[in-house]
Amino acid sequence: MNTLLKTLIAILLVFPTATSAATAVVEVNTADVSINALEGILVLPEGMRISEVETGNSVVSLWVEEPHQKGSAVTFAGITPGGFSGTYPVFTLHGAFTADELTRAHFESVVALKNDGTGERVPVTLSLALAAFIADTEPPEDFRPTIASDPSVFDGKYFLVFAAQDKGSGIKHYEVREGRFGWFRKAGSPYLLSYQRLGRDIYVRAVDNAGNKRMTVVEATIHSAWWESYGLFAILIVMMFAAIAYKKQWLRFTR
Repeated sequence: MNTLLKTLIAILLVFPTATSAATAVVEVNTADVSINALEGILVLPEGMRISEVETGNSVVSLWVEEPHQKGSAVTFAGITPGGFSGTYPVFTLHGAFTADELTRAHFESVVALKNDGTGERVPVTLSLALAAFIADTEPPEDFRPTIASDPSVFDGKYFLVFAAQDKGSGIKHYEVREGRFGWFRKAGSPYLLSYQRLGRDIYVRAVDNAGNKRMTVVEATIHSAWWESYGLFAILIVMMFAAIAYKKQWLRFTR
């Protein structure tokens, strides 16, 4: 047996199962019981590599603790107003792992609350299985940010509240711009408005984990000054006319 063949056999003995890019889905089965809250911990086997956790197609609509990996565990907690019953996806894992590794993963500290106002704990079944990867090419769903004020929030100043849903890869972050010109900045909700007069349109972008974007505009609630409405364009026009007037005046005096 030649040296190369011996080396290949040794590698296969050390790594008996090939690891490649894979997708797995965590599902919850409530049977015929309606629940409105779910939390738990997914404990991963040693060496299982997760690159991304997505919540885009989750039955959970409001996350108290969005699924995230810390060490060898993925912790999650969320609620679904109105409740649900049956079998639904909770979140999706992407990474480099095998089917064997999935069988060695297990759930701990699972809590599900009955959707009847009592908060009673009920048993549910959580499962983890390989799934086909589906590329997300759709932007987040349309959403409507709201301007609000409250004495207990930001000392009564105006702030913006927003939340978007994305049934593909899930929302990654939001970006906000106040006014027609300038740059977008990453922001979270609630967002303290820099321009408290509310005379500028507010642009909010929701960006999902696949890079798709959805933008919505909150129109100014009060009539702004003419130069604020037209912005840089109006200022340039004024400057141009001023320059022409100055040139005519200068030519008059030099004749």
